[in-house]
Formats: sequence, structure tokens, C-alpha cells
Amino acid sequence: MHALWFMILALAVLAIAYRYYSAFLAAKVLALDDARRTPAHERNDGQNYHPTSRWVLFGHHFAAITGAGPLVGPVLAAQFGFLPGYSWILIGVVLGGAVHDLVMLTASVRRGGRSLAEIARDELGPGVGAVAGVAILFIVVIALAGLGRVVVGALAESAWGVFTIGASIPIALAMGLFIYKVRGGSSQGVREATAVGVLLLLLCVVFGKQVQDSSLGQLLQLSETTITLLIAAYGFVASVLPVWMLLCPRDYLSSYMKIGTIALLVLGIVLVNPVIEMPLVNAVGAGTIAVDGEVFPAVVRGSLFPFVFITIACGAISGFHALIASGTTPKMIDKESDIRPIGYGAMLMEGLVGITALLAATALPPADYFAINTDPKIAVVADAKGGLAPSREALAALDPVMTADDRRRLGLAEGQSATTAADKTLKLSEVLRLSNGSLAALGYHADPGSVHASELSAADFKRLGVKVEDLPTLAEATDEVIAARTGGAVSLAVGMARVFSGLPGMRTLLDYWYHFAIMFEALFILTTIDTGTRVGRFLLQEFLGRFSRKLGDPSWVPGAVLSSLVIVAGWSYFILTGSIATIWPMFGIANQLLASVALAVGTTIVLKEGRRPAYAWVTLGPLLFVGTTTLTAGFRSLAEVYVPMTRDPATATMGVVNTAVTGTLLACVLAIVAMSARKWREILHARAVA
Repeated sequence: MHALWFMILALAVLAIAYRYYSAFLAAKVLALDDARRTPAHERNDGQNYHPTSRWVLFGHHFAAITGAGPLVGPVLAAQFGFLPGYSWILIGVVLGGAVHDLVMLTASVRRGGRSLAEIARDELGPGVGAVAGVAILFIVVIALAGLGRVVVGALAESAWGVFTIGASIPIALAMGLFIYKVRGGSSQGVREATAVGVLLLLLCVVFGKQVQDSSLGQLLQLSETTITLLIAAYGFVASVLPVWMLLCPRDYLSSYMKIGTIALLVLGIVLVNPVIEMPLVNAVGAGTIAVDGEVFPAVVRGSLFPFVFITIACGAISGFHALIASGTTPKMIDKESDIRPIGYGAMLMEGLVGITALLAATALPPADYFAINTDPKIAVVADAKGGLAPSREALAALDPVMTADDRRRLGLAEGQSATTAADKTLKLSEVLRLSNGSLAALGYHADPGSVHASELSAADFKRLGVKVEDLPTLAEATDEVIAARTGGAVSLAVGMARVFSGLPGMRTLLDYWYHFAIMFEALFILTTIDTGTRVGRFLLQEFLGRFSRKLGDPSWVPGAVLSSLVIVAGWSYFILTGSIATIWPMFGIANQLLASVALAVGTTIVLKEGRRPAYAWVTLGPLLFVGTTTLTAGFRSLAEVYVPMTRDPATATMGVVNTAVTGTLLACVLAIVAMSARKWREILHARAVA
């Protein structure tokens, strides 16, 4: 089967949904009215409240909501097969995700730009507000950890990617200063800064290869820990600086890259019409996936129902969007008619991102998809499945060529022979990061004189016991090690690069397209990191404001610094101590639970303010489905994943933290939904009496 018809169907459904369903919601259910003054005008402070052009704000909002979720979630869910993910994204975004975003953005704009927690407190009572506040803070931290973990995995040991993403920050700062300080925020200034900013960003991608091959390239081959700390520093700075200086221009700049790349990818899929290699539905076992008779380790644990919905998360409906829709965006809305394209339209665009990501990833051969997205353990001395060295004696060849980093990966002290590690196992990612000299000494096809890590041949992977198809050729073309790069970002970048390189005249540029795709994904994620950290800061300051008015003032710099540090420290901890296999399911559960909270609040508002009580079904219907699937996934994750982690000394601490956080979230959401249902009965009774 080919991708073309699936793309055409998706475009048709999304276009019809925006033209008719969003118009019904805006006119009948929410009654948007430009005569109402928005918070951006009523509280304009030039810092957080600032009237913003519809298209600039669309760029900021789209960039902020469209993080790793719609890119990575569909890629990870591809393990279940093509059809489940495709169906859920298309149906979920039209009836659930876009409705969720539109209703929450309207609610916040009409309440002074207040956060979801404060709106819940006003609409459902202080008890619900307090519970929602605790749940939302937990969810923000987990969501940012899940998104951040993806970009860390994609940029680790990649000088090209680090250079390109790092360069986007000073470019955005210069844009912000030029637009608002030199040109006074004029439309002409926006156009000029956009043209130069986009051009500079593209040049960074092009010249990233030269940087990687230079002496500077080795300095930019950073470890995952270093990249995590750098991202944390960026998130903190972006959270504290005024929105016009870094946050908004960087999101605006990246939105051009995002929308342009998605449009190009849609065109590429239409023209190239790649074959969908992944079957429609795969057989899911206990930690394994069966594809056409071949058995692979699962990318994420769990059965098709309900975990396909949790894994996809943002591509169909995302609770994280409620934080943006009640965080930065409502404080910049110029007039209410802007809410429809920004709230509903941006989410439909995100759904399209999810569809294209799924199509690109499922066009990979299944063996290569699983080789990239899993990180199996490899025996140092080969067993029946394969291994690093054929025998203990063969390991002795490493002694004269091992580097200090090789010794660290093998767990060897200075002076110890490599034969000491014979009984150990290494993750595939660790094997592939051994020096070329060590790999060559063991007979692998690695150039010992190369400064870059080498991807192995098909025969080498067979020795290790890893099934591959086109992977070695793709790795050679991208000039990167791409196997065992879990998290979904790398497999998506490879899939995108294959589509782009299939366009006329592009076949020899696969390495540039791959690194362009990595930049594209990282831009998505970092714009969510900066905006999410700022939203988390607002939420924490709202909570602290109950004890100290000064700490609750978002414009007071010491309070902003303290709150930002707390939020950044929280999500950095989860990135440093977790893996995509443990963080992403918890992120998916937390994200969908937050969507349930937002839909419960939205249902209350529609019941109170809507013209007809029946209109409440636009939010109540999605709430019933999302709530049921997410609660089921949450309790199963506790029983099958997190509680068992507490029994293993190696994962006990993380297991306790994950269990406590997930259990707290489930309890909070159950309490919120129960209290909401009681409120709905009161509202319906009052309307019936009236």
C-alpha cells in the first residue's frame, strides 16, 4: 500500500473539519465576539500581556503546542501497525484535540488570561482548584521531561545538530531586538527579520557539515548529560526573559521552519508516494512485537488498547495544550475572532504533523525501524544470539587500542585487560560508541583512522544479533550512527530524509536532509521546553502567591527566577535518571489526564454559559473516551511497569518516584472528575428550575 491516498484523505478531513465544525463551535457554542476586550489590551504590560498580530501569535502558539508529541508519539506507536495510529490521530484531533484547545483558549481569554488551575478553582470550587494545581504542576514537569528526553537522544554526539540548534538562539534574540527595539514592532520589521532569520537558519544547516568536520566539531560532540544541562540552562533563561525578546521571536522563527517543512513533507509524500512498509496491524506480545513472522523487542511496553492512545498523545489530543492555551497565548490575543484559527486551526495543523510523521516512519523497513528505536543488550562474548567478540581470547585484541572512553563503557579500570569484561553485556548504543580502533581490532568494518564513529555493515549487525535491512546504507548516507537511537526522533528524521531525497535531483543530499530533519524536530521540542517552563513558572507563582503576593507577581524578577529554577530542576531530574521507555508512557498518561481535567472544566463552562445544555457534549464526549482509556493505561502501567521497577535494586529509586507521581495523578484526576460531575448536576438543576 502507498502513502498518497492516506495523505489525501487526511487533508480532506482536516479541511472539512475546520470549515464547518470549528465554525459551529465558534459561532454557536462559544459565541466569539470581537466587541469583548481581551486581556492583552486590558493588562498590557509589555512583559507578559502584549497584543500580538494574529499570524505572529499563530506561529508562537503552534510552535509552543507542537513539541515532540505529534512527531515522536506516532513514530513510537507505529510498532502497533499503521492503521491504529492513523485512525486515532484523524478522529481524535477533529473531535477531541482541536475542541479542547479552542474551548480552553476562549475560557482563559475571557478570564483575564488565567491558568487552568485558577479557572478550575473559580468554576468548580477551591477544593478542585487545589487538586488541579497539584496535578498540573506534576504534569508540566513530566511533560517537559518526556519532550526533553527526545531531543537529548537526537542531539547526543551530533556536532552538526548541536551547532544548528545552538545557532537558532542568538538568531532569535537578534530578531526580537530588531523587531521591537529597532523597528518598533512594525509589520515591516517582522517581514525583514523573518527573511533574514530563516535564511540564517538554513545556512546553519548547510554549513553544519563543515563545522562537524572541523576541529570545532569534536568540541560539539556532547554527551547526553551535557546536552541536558544546556537545555536546562536555555529553558531557564527563556522563562525569565521578556516574551518579546526570545520566546516569541524564536517560536515565530521556528514556526516558519515547521510549517514549511511539513508542507514540503506533504508534497514529498504526494510526489514520491512511498510504500508503507509497516503492516496495518502488528501482533503485540509481552515485551515483543511480531511483524510478518519476525519478532522484535517492543519500542514501548503495553497492549494495543489502551496504549496506542497514550503513546500518540499530542498528535490527537494533548492536555499540555491547555497550559499554553491558558498560559502565554491568551495574554497576547488581540481580538476574539483570532481564537478560532489559533485554537482550532493550530491543533489541526498539529494533527497533520502527526499524520506525516506516521507516514514517514512507517515507510521504513520494519527491521530498520526497530533497530533504530530499540536498544537491546549485547553479550560481550557471543552467545547463541550473537555478541561483540567471538570468544574471550579475541577480546585481548582490544588491550593495545582501547581509549579511556572504551574502558569506561566496558567497565574496566586502568590496566585491566578487556578479557575481564567477557561475562558482561552492553547496550547496543554503547557498542556502537566504542572507538573505531576497538571495533576494527575485533574485525568490524570500521575505519580506525576516522574521527567520526562508523556505522557497521549488515554483516556486522548480524554478528551482534541485530536484524537490519537498509540501515547500513542509510547510516553511511547520513554520516551518523543511527542504530539504537531510541526516542523516535532519529527514525523519523531518517524517514523524512528518505522522502525528501526521493524528490527530483535530491538523491545525493540525504545527509543534509537528515540533519535538516533533526533540526526541524529539535526546534519543535525546544519551543515547547521554553514555553512550557514559562507556563510552569506561572503556575508555581500562582500557587506561591497565596502565601506571598510578591512571589505571585509574574513581573517580579526574583520570584520568576526562583520558580523557573524549581521547574527546570524537576524536569531535568527525570531526563537524567530515566529512559524513553519509562518516561514516555508516564508522559502520555500525565498528558491525557491533564486533557481530561481541561475537558471537565470546559464541560462545566459550556453548561453554565452555553446557549443549550446539549452543546456540552462537544467536550463531554471526548472526556468520556480519553478519561476511560487514560485511567485504564495508568492503572496498568502501575501494575505492569512501575511497581515491578521498585523490586529491582537498579531501578528501585526511579520506580518509587514513577509510582508515586503516577498514583498521585490518577487520584487527583479521579477526584476532579467526581467533583465536576456533582457540579454539572447542580448547573443542570438550576437551568431546569430557571
